[in-house]
Formats: sequence, C-alpha cells, structure tokens
Amino acid sequence: MFDFPGEHEFKAVVPGGGIEEGETVEETAIREVMEETGIETEFVRVVGVGEDPAGHYVQLKATKVLPERWEHVREDGPVHCRWIPVRADAEVWGLRGDFIHALVRKRVVGYITRGHDLLVFEHGGVLQPPAGRVDHDETLEEGLHREVEEETGVTGLRIVGELADADEVDRLYGKLNIRSWALHAEAQYGGPDAWNHRVTGTGADTGMIFPCRWVALEDRPLLWGKPDPLVERLLVSITDR
Repeated sequence: MFDFPGEHEFKAVVPGGGIEEGETVEETAIREVMEETGIETEFVRVVGVGEDPAGHYVQLKATKVLPERWEHVREDGPVHCRWIPVRADAEVWGLRGDFIHALVRKRVVGYITRGHDLLVFEHGGVLQPPAGRVDHDETLEEGLHREVEEETGVTGLRIVGELADADEVDRLYGKLNIRSWALHAEAQYGGPDAWNHRVTGTGADTGMIFPCRWVALEDRPLLWGKPDPLVERLLVSITDR
C-alpha cells in the first residue's frame, strides 16, 4: 500500500484503478500495481467482487523480495509505499480493504515423531519444528507435508491428528498475526539421526542449509528457545498409547 505525502486523508491506500478497454481483470491489477507502486507482480486469484460500487478484489504476489518501505514517483508525484501485516482488522483507505479478511492465511506447525523422537532443525541458534504458511489452495494436511519436505527433506508422513487449533495456539503462545494450527504426524523409521538439508520452495529461507535431527521427547527440548507446552502434551499422548 502507499501514502500520499502531506495528505493525511489518503493514507494506507491499496493499489487499484479502472479497467481499460481490452484489458482483463488480471492485466488491470498488474498494471495498476506497477503504476502506483513500481513493483512487478503475478496474479494469484480473485478474492471477491464488491457490489456498491462494483469492483474486483484480487490477490497478487511480488516477483522479487522488496524492502519494507520505498518511494515511488508516479505521474502525479511521489508516494511512500510500505507493507503492513495481513490482518482481518487492518485499516486501509476507503473500501479497498473490504476483502482483506480473505487474505489472512493459515500457518501449520508440524510436530513430527519417529517413535519417541521429535523432528527439529536449527535456525538462528534455536531449535524449532517444521512450520510455515499454508497456500490458499491447500488443506492443513497438504501444507504440512509440503513444509516438512521443504524444510527438512522428510517425506512419507502419516498424519495422526491435531494437537491444537488456532484458538488454542493463541491461548498457549499469545495471539499471533497469523492463525496457526499444530498437527502431529509420524515419520517412517530409517534414515540418519542428523543431517543437513538445503531448503526448497519459494519462501524467504529457500537455499539456506538447516541442520536437522531427531531429539528425544523425554529430554523436553526447548523450541524457539523456550519450554513448549505441546511437547508435554505430545509426550503424554505417545506414552499413553
């Protein structure tokens, strides 16, 4: 989105504009974002159609990593562009935020076990389980399979069930900007106990090398540098079988 310098009534403006003759909705969206913010984008999907006034609301994605803020000079002068967190209650100018709720993505955290061992990788000096955002056309289970493979290379999982839904995750860890679900899955026996994996996919971590390993649940490993209540829940669940 962008702000007009010196015009406080035009702040947090989402790019948009009229469809020109011969254009598709997709072509218009890509052109308007380029004209108003200077960034190249790809079409993802239509998220809604307004009634009063009528208009198409679409999701695009940038084709390259961009700074958090930048200035773009349009035909009518400079604007200050910036990113904001995607939240259902985000405040933007006019009616252009009517379908922001449709962009709020889900996140899945994978507690992957092999017997009484838990799959973790090290990033930024701390251990964490595989986790990431679920694409708009994926189920939580599909997103889990993809994220685990991208971040650790582990495949062939069997989904056991849900450890915590988004409301429970918020209660346990504090309310987050993104709705998160924790799932438990089991991996097949075999393979190394520790290995390095080059991250695949299209996320910010792509190309990084993560040291991965299996750690004993009985050791109650710290995740994200803290005791994790879901580790305790998982340990009790496995022990009771």
